[in-house]
This record gives sequence, C-alpha cells and structure tokens, in this order.
Amino acid sequence: MTKLACVIFLFLGIVALSRGQSAADLSAKYPVVTAYEVRPGIMMTPFYASDGQICEMILERHTAVTKTKTTMNFGLPLSKELVNEIVDELVPPSERGKELTDFKNWLGTTIDGGFITTDHAYENVVVRVYGITRPEPGGDMLVTITWRRRVCSGPQQPAASLLKPKVDTQTVNQKDGSHLQIPVVASSKAKQ
Repeated sequence: MTKLACVIFLFLGIVALSRGQSAADLSAKYPVVTAYEVRPGIMMTPFYASDGQICEMILERHTAVTKTKTTMNFGLPLSKELVNEIVDELVPPSERGKELTDFKNWLGTTIDGGFITTDHAYENVVVRVYGITRPEPGGDMLVTITWRRRVCSGPQQPAASLLKPKVDTQTVNQKDGSHLQIPVVASSKAKQ
C-alpha cells in the first residue's frame, strides 16, 4: 500500500511540475503588450493616451522566428531608407506637421561614446533615432515617435521617453581568432 501511495504521489508531483505556463498564467502575472510587425522582423509597439489615441511608438528589430529556428538579430541595424519609409507610413508628413527649424533641430544629434541620438522635430511629433557608431559603419537601432500634445497613460504602458537605452556589449569572434566587442542597444523596463 505504501508503494502505491508513493507511486501516486510521485506521478502527481511530476504532472504538477511538468505543467507548462499558459497564456492565462502569463497574463495573470505580467501585463500584455501589443506589438505589430510592420516589416519582417521589425516590430512597432504602440502606447496610448487615456482617450485611446496613440501617443508613442517604438520601432525595433526583433527576434526572427521561422518554422525551423529562432534567429537573434544582434548588431543588425535598420537602414536610414527603411526608417524613413516606415516613419512615413506610420506618421505621414500631413500628420507630422511642418518640420521645425529651431536651434535644437539644427543641432539635434548627440554623440555619446559609441552611441548617437538624432531628433527630428515636427509640429505634432518628435522622431528620435537611437543608433550606434561602432563598429563601423554602425546604424540605427531603435526609433521612437512621440506625439507632442498627447500624454501617455496607464501603469502598464510607460512612455518611451521613460525607457532609457540599455547598453550591453556582445563579443564576436573574428576569423583570425581575435575578439570584437559590439555595443548592443536594447530598451530597458521603465520604473513602475
């Protein structure tokens, strides 16, 4: 009788431990975030104002998942042409308004070490492009589009301006046996 009880107890323990997390389990524990794949492997995450209007968008390259494997896109920047094309699609010039020509817009590029941030200010939105300058040639890694007259709300959807680029490095092995450190930009969670 004790052997049977042990076998049943062991079986129930294994079943309980092997049960995977479901979407409901994850939703109960974490906020659900909606993102749209605007191009293969390029995601746009929207944030909303209290009236339901989009107040901010984040564009970034995401992990590519195929039927056979998952591919991480470290160090693969977005081309300036692609960034311009997607921004024009998401926020057409008529919605952006007139480009501002104030002093800040003339000097809208900031370089800090291997990282570069460029602001493009318009009447209705600010387009901020985060990129890297090293290794050469570098490139654009993350884009935020922020509406000037809309305030993001809700504890589960922080404004992108609260997200600070997190700087990590990735070691790449060269063919000659040497190692190269490449800066990787990823958005970190905002303080809640």
